[in-house]
Formats: sequence, structure tokens, C-alpha cells
Amino acid sequence: MADHTVNGGFNLDAVVAQRLGQVPFSGIRKVFDKVKELETQGKDVIHWQIGRPDFDTPSHIKQAASAALERGEVHYAPNLGIPSLRKAIGARTALDTGVSVDGEKQAIVMAGANEGIMVAMLAFLNPGDEILVSNPNWHHYNSCATLAGGVPVEVPTYEKNGFTMDPEDVARLITPKTKMLCITSPGNPTGAVQSKESLEALAKLAIKHNLIVLSDEIYARIYYGKGVVAPSIYTVPGMPERTIIINGFSKTYSMDGWRLGWTVASEQVTRALLKVRQYTTVCVNTFIQHGAALALTADQTCVEEMLGQFALRRKVMLNGLKAIPGVTVAEPDGAFYVFPNVKAFGSSDFVANYLLEEHHIAAVSGSVFGTAGEGYLRLAYSCSTEECERGVARMAQALAALKKA
Repeated sequence: MADHTVNGGFNLDAVVAQRLGQVPFSGIRKVFDKVKELETQGKDVIHWQIGRPDFDTPSHIKQAASAALERGEVHYAPNLGIPSLRKAIGARTALDTGVSVDGEKQAIVMAGANEGIMVAMLAFLNPGDEILVSNPNWHHYNSCATLAGGVPVEVPTYEKNGFTMDPEDVARLITPKTKMLCITSPGNPTGAVQSKESLEALAKLAIKHNLIVLSDEIYARIYYGKGVVAPSIYTVPGMPERTIIINGFSKTYSMDGWRLGWTVASEQVTRALLKVRQYTTVCVNTFIQHGAALALTADQTCVEEMLGQFALRRKVMLNGLKAIPGVTVAEPDGAFYVFPNVKAFGSSDFVANYLLEEHHIAAVSGSVFGTAGEGYLRLAYSCSTEECERGVARMAQALAALKKA
């Protein structure tokens, strides 16, 4: 037997699972660490790195969770989630999509949307199965697929098309191994929103090739187009039986630290998801589910007010970025990100590091989100309007100085 010890100690490399070598640590978290270091030094940092709202969770939601804790809602919840929350998820989904949903049979409460993504991939991807994902994308799709044994196949998107996924590009990449199509709309890092027409074309491909569709709609209500919610592929006839909606409370209700998300799918698909879910987190913290149920069923003015703030910040960011010589930017129709083109100033990593180190502007290199993100930066306007105004002014000065150098 081979000796894998090092000086008699434990050799981790000899025993760690090979799959870990296929997934990276988060590039976004590296920026967080540097920001903390700069703030410790007393630096004034522009916080465009954080993909979460800066608002507090609305008080009525916190009070409902607190009341549930006080009355003893401290034991295991059902694997699917408490009935009142599942009903509320069904009602919310029906309102957003126009499709009738029985929340008690079709919804699962997850420990964040990311758990829903991981569970879906474990439930439907066999080793070697391919999943189509847009590029650039939130890297968790690729990593969750890889950990589940799947093979992520990236569909390039382009600034000229607002970074939306082109159905023709998707069609060219479908093979006999393709099992799943991942749609993120509105998207991270670009804020891109798939049109109703493009979703109908993608639906035809899914039906023709018998694909499962993972539709991440976590930003669906942070939408600046016509209507109150971004279009969903779930509304297309023939799609509810093959679509898994991923959604949650982090973005719409500023509840990211609560770690609460959900899936909605057909009853048959939900049963498959539940089989996996029983062996992940089992169930979500019980008393916070009561707060979440109220979030969905109470007056939604808090959401409208937050969206109004995001719309104002979006305007500040777009106007400021468009005024910087050498910068171009596609207008995002959803979420709270802009994805400006900074190729005139160098690589994504170089520009992001320069802005952070020299001017204390925290942005995320576009290359973190895939090869199609090279030359871009992700800027999250999830900070105050005043900070956004200071940020674009500072960025203009920083890039002007870089061009002169």
C-alpha cells in the first residue's frame, strides 16, 4: 500500500474528492476580503461589489418571525415547508405568471435559492449530462452542475443584444447529452431580461428536445420594463410540466441573511426534488417561515418603495457611466446590476484591481462570470443613491487618470 503521508502527518490531497478540483472558490468573495482590509485602514470604499439589497427587512416580516418564535414554533417543519408558506408561494407564482399553482403540492421551501438549484441538478443530472448556461453567468450554476456530475455548456451572450440568450445559439449547442436549460431572467451579472418572444422560442426547443428548464426568477420583481414582473417561461403552454422555478426572498424583501428560497414545479417534478431535499438541509428554520408567509401575503408597498429606489440608482449609474469616455454599457431591464464595457482601459482583472487599490471602488471583474465577461465589470447599485453618485464621479476621474498614464 502506498504511503501518502507527509512527514507522518495527514495528506489531504490524497483523500479529497476529485470533484473539488473542478470547482473554484468564489472570485467575488476575494473582493469582499480586500474591502474589509481597506475599511480597517479607514478608507472610504464605494460598495458596488455586493449582490444584495442594502435595505433592512421590512419590520412587519421581522415581527411575524419573532412572534412565531415567542409562541414556540421551534421544532422541525415539514420537508416541503409549512403549509401557509407553500400556499402563499403558490398564490404569488400564480399572480406573477398567470398559471394556476397548488402551492401545497408544487412548492418546496428551500434554505435559499441556491439550495433549490443544487437540489434540482442532483435530481435531474446524471454523470455526463449537459446543462446549457448563459455566459456570462452567476458561477454557481456551473459549479452546482459540476458537483452533481453534469457538464455545463456555456451559451455566449453579447453586449449588442443586451446579454440576452439567443435561441439560435442555444439550438446550435444542443446535443444528445443535453438534459437541462438554465435561464436566468433578470440575470446576474448583467441585468438582462429575456423577452416573451425569446422565451417562446426557447420553450419550443425545450419541448422538441425534452429538456428540463431551470428558470431562476429571483430578480423577477426587480424589473424596469412594462408590467410589474419580468416575463417567465412558465407562462408558455407546455412549459409548467417541465420547468422548475427558482425564487426566494433575498432580493425582493431584503432577506438575504434569512436564507429562504423556494422551488415551484409540477407535482411530479416536485416529488423528485423532495427525494433529494430530504437529504440536504431536511427543512428550513420553522419560525422564520412564518415571517416569510406574511411577506408574500401582506401589503406589497415595501417592495414598490424598494424598486423605486433601485430605479433611481439605475438612472444615476447609467447616466454617469455613459458620460465616461471609453465606457459603453447595455441598459439592464432588471435586477440591480450594470455591466459596463471597460475594454478601452485594459483587462477586467486589471481595471477592477486598479479601481479598488488606487481609488477604493469595489467592483467585480467580469471575467469571474465567464469568458464572455472579459472586458466588463459588474457594478451592483445595492448601495445608497448618494454613494452611487459619488461612485460614478470617482470612477470617471479614475479612468481619466488611467488613460493619461
